[in-house]
Amino acid sequence: MAVFFGVVADDFTGACDVGIQFKKKGLETLVLAKPDALGSLRKNFDVVVIDTETRNVTAENAYKKVRDTLRRLRNLGIELVYKKIDSTLRGNLGAELNAVLDELDLDAVIVAPAFPEQGRTVVNGQLMVNNVPLEKSEFARDPLNPVKESHIINLIGRQTSRKIGYLSLSKVRSGDESVNHEIQRLIQEGAKIIVADCETREDLAKIAKASADCNMLPCGSAGLALHVAELLNVGSRSRLLVVSGSTNKVTLGQIALAEDEPNIVVLDPDFNKIFKTREELEAAIMELVNRTGEAFVKGKDVIIRAVHSENSVLEIQETGKSLGLKREQVAEKILSVLSGAVKRIAKSHRLAGLTLIGGDAAVKIMDALGASGVRIDAEILPGVPIGTVIGGHHDGLRVVTKAGGFGDINTVVNIIRFFRGER
Repeated sequence: MAVFFGVVADDFTGACDVGIQFKKKGLETLVLAKPDALGSLRKNFDVVVIDTETRNVTAENAYKKVRDTLRRLRNLGIELVYKKIDSTLRGNLGAELNAVLDELDLDAVIVAPAFPEQGRTVVNGQLMVNNVPLEKSEFARDPLNPVKESHIINLIGRQTSRKIGYLSLSKVRSGDESVNHEIQRLIQEGAKIIVADCETREDLAKIAKASADCNMLPCGSAGLALHVAELLNVGSRSRLLVVSGSTNKVTLGQIALAEDEPNIVVLDPDFNKIFKTREELEAAIMELVNRTGEAFVKGKDVIIRAVHSENSVLEIQETGKSLGLKREQVAEKILSVLSGAVKRIAKSHRLAGLTLIGGDAAVKIMDALGASGVRIDAEILPGVPIGTVIGGHHDGLRVVTKAGGFGDINTVVNIIRFFRGER
């Protein structure tokens, strides 16, 4: 696994209590005390939570530190999936949301600081602590950061000029389609920040789903984070990808056997699309990417192969020849489709492992991933090593390489079983 998801918090204990929500859903989670540590990050985690320590600084400093952290995440290929704020609204909420919206391409941010288990709820846009308005609770007397405003829209509005919308409790509970329609209406009216009412766990789950459906960044305390983590775990579950550029009949037989496995989908590029124009080649790549995504959502692992039989090799060569392409030009286009698809798939999905079959395909794909090499870790089958990708956005990804003529009929199936922990 490589770091894929990012969370930004404004203090360390908050970073830890949000981090455990992702860990509870099976996501390996790391909390960093300083944003600077991102530059030397070499461990393999699903989620990295960064403490910016911006709760008790000026609004200007909070904006700068949060935006700098977001830029570092982007440069490392880490997607921000959650903005952690205090469940009692302490800190620089408006300034930090400004930084998020200025740095990222989002339709809006949805703010739901409720944490029912800790007595925090939001009713009529007002934060309640054990059924008492926040401004009348002990947090109004906090020595470092007193909060004397219960109405979330007013509090955020002190640090941002962006339009703030409001999602009432009745709307939250009105059903997925109705919630999404209301959110889209608010966004169309110019709202970039939407404050949501919430009293229960069920409300939080609905808000988390709406954030995913409507391209909004969820923002809240540890309460909402748990349901965001559930969506990551279901919708972005680690999957295995096998890519074969080999035309060797040994590999063709291994993949044909794997095709009979119920949890494996085998995909073949549409080579009618790749030899004429760049646009058609790109269409063939995106078809593989989309079909892979569909298979991942269904819980399947995916094998992409260059050819499915010895006859198909001859057919592809004849097609290329009829278009005036030399044998090496045909091979280059095939490898471009495979490497282009893998680059996009790896960017969109968290891979648990990558298997590369055939030397020409392997080196082309490694280059597409921006990798500088592989650290060899072990041999899982005779002549079949497993290692770790070094360099690029997918540094730390586990990778198996196999020569086209290596192995018995069960080799590809056994590689997949190894990654699944079945062997």
